[in-house]
Amino acid sequence: MTLTGHDEQAVLDQIGGPLTSFADLGGGAQDLALAAWQRYGCTILLVDVDRRGQFPDRPSDWIARYRDRLIAAGVDAGDIRVVRALDTLPQCDLLASIDRFGERWKIKHLAPVLRQALHADSRLVLDIRKGSGAFPFLKGQGNTRIIAERDGKSLRRVVFTPDPPNPEADGDWTDIAPKLAGPDGFFREGPQGHSLLFVPRDPRMLVVTFDNLDIAMNKRDTRRPWGYEFIEKQGWSMLGVLAGGWTWYRNDWVAAQFDRLRDEGFFAGFDRVVFYGASMGGYAAAAFSAACPGADVVAISPQSTLDKALVPFETRYRSAWSYDYSGPYGDAAQASAAARRVTILYDPYEPLDSGHVARFTAPNVMRLRCPLMGHRLGSSLSQMGLLTPTILGALSGDLTPNGFYRALRARRDFPRYQRELFLRALARGRPDLARRVGRWVLARGDHRAIRRGMAKLDGDGAGHVQSESDR
Repeated sequence: MTLTGHDEQAVLDQIGGPLTSFADLGGGAQDLALAAWQRYGCTILLVDVDRRGQFPDRPSDWIARYRDRLIAAGVDAGDIRVVRALDTLPQCDLLASIDRFGERWKIKHLAPVLRQALHADSRLVLDIRKGSGAFPFLKGQGNTRIIAERDGKSLRRVVFTPDPPNPEADGDWTDIAPKLAGPDGFFREGPQGHSLLFVPRDPRMLVVTFDNLDIAMNKRDTRRPWGYEFIEKQGWSMLGVLAGGWTWYRNDWVAAQFDRLRDEGFFAGFDRVVFYGASMGGYAAAAFSAACPGADVVAISPQSTLDKALVPFETRYRSAWSYDYSGPYGDAAQASAAARRVTILYDPYEPLDSGHVARFTAPNVMRLRCPLMGHRLGSSLSQMGLLTPTILGALSGDLTPNGFYRALRARRDFPRYQRELFLRALARGRPDLARRVGRWVLARGDHRAIRRGMAKLDGDGAGHVQSESDR
């Protein structure tokens, strides 16, 4: 069912991204699943639940039809996963129940699935019919925003955002962190779930990382801050800065903590200090490096600020637009000018990321381009076996552009990169170039998506397939 005047791309615009996973609860959101995959290349999970929220003994009839339709539309079969048991359902960035729970089926039966699949930054899209009881059910669990209506307001499409966790009430992190700090480290708690954890090891090297507490506790099996195991393995000291949600660390307490650490000479006690983060954490790494002039910064796909006056092109992260980005730690592009070196890894073909990176104009900036890797390029580098040596080189100060680009040649054998090259050639009206890419790839082994694309080219001579640059 489609609500008048509100297509799937508009729904994705309302939600924002990026997304790594999409879950269809019951099989009614095929168009939205395809749109999400075309824009973000996310994994699509087909959650095989019936009207009672139960997983049937045998696969439902809609599963095969749904999967075949996605593949026919160009979705890589490897990006489609069928979920047939609650304990195999992972947390997902975007979930959808279209023409199912909330409209024809009682949403209360979906409660176990939502408890399993929602995390603090998830979004749930569903159609709610008046009198279904869905609005009261969701009211105490988060925020429900109406984005479209039909049938005289009796049917509404909504986006549900779960309430963030309360780490102070949960107690899990407050139990874990002091033990990690040990007798010589420290753990400090602040408002909105913000906290600092210092784990002392080698006095010569300190790595400052930034993470979302919900991800650390609920989406990471180790229940450790981002980069913890990697830094521990090197024997380096670590200062982990955590936020209770997507706050971009815009809290006076966080700024005051960095002022305090600077004034107390904490950073001066180390021979070398590196600030390290990705996306929101990349922003924070660059911004808070101002507390330690001469430090190094390593940032993956960072934002420079979310101040709309400075970055009017930024359309993501609406929930954080209202924060105050003034002060010495507000504009990461300016704050990081005092660093020794700022190493930024980014995809130049992601226009929003490139817009932010372009604002880092200080002479200490080293930009490392990762074409066609997307915003979450860290996962692609990891799959190619390049993330660990790259970050190790960046943190140790040995990473050079020539060395990085030599290593990045491995992307030529990386299936997602090959697919994006093929799709980009088609999107730019170059079927001849797409054929050259396709023949080169298929001569070295099978690639289902490109094989199907080549068959389509041979069948109709051309065609336009959406690439990441169009999404």
